[in-house]
Amino acid sequence: MNTTHTSGTQETAHLEKLRDQISTDIETMHQKEASLREYEQKLRNLVDQVQNTRPPQATVAPHHPQASAGPTQNDVDSAWEKYNRAHALLEAARRGLSDDRLALKDREEQVMIREQEVARREAWVKVREAEVAAKTKALEEAAAKPAKPSFTMAPFQAAKNLLHIGKAT
Repeated sequence: MNTTHTSGTQETAHLEKLRDQISTDIETMHQKEASLREYEQKLRNLVDQVQNTRPPQATVAPHHPQASAGPTQNDVDSAWEKYNRAHALLEAARRGLSDDRLALKDREEQVMIREQEVARREAWVKVREAEVAAKTKALEEAAAKPAKPSFTMAPFQAAKNLLHIGKAT
């Protein structure tokens, strides 16, 4: 009886520990998500900056058309490679975050199921303890009742009961 209560307490403590750990994991994921959003915004700003840069006006050396045309094809290709790598990293991080969210949701469901099982067991233990206490009390009351009167005392007991009935009316 006492060991089930102790194991229920241990399970409750274990569940509380898991809940705290999950809360910490959620906070960490929110921080990662915010960091990824900042990184995504930086990448978007970089892409906008690259797309919005116009070739400067040719004021120096008009006889060199490539020099006045702005960034070379190699520069543009390099910028696109950087963008594609950053975008791939962002998508990988986003997929990882999504996987983490799904795993966390699954774990929360498992913890909730476990909490329900523990609550059900605790209720069963309480009912069982009440039954045992009732049986113990009944046994104690039965032991406290006097035994049947002996054969020699029975006539006197009968007379006493008869007198009590006569006085009550």
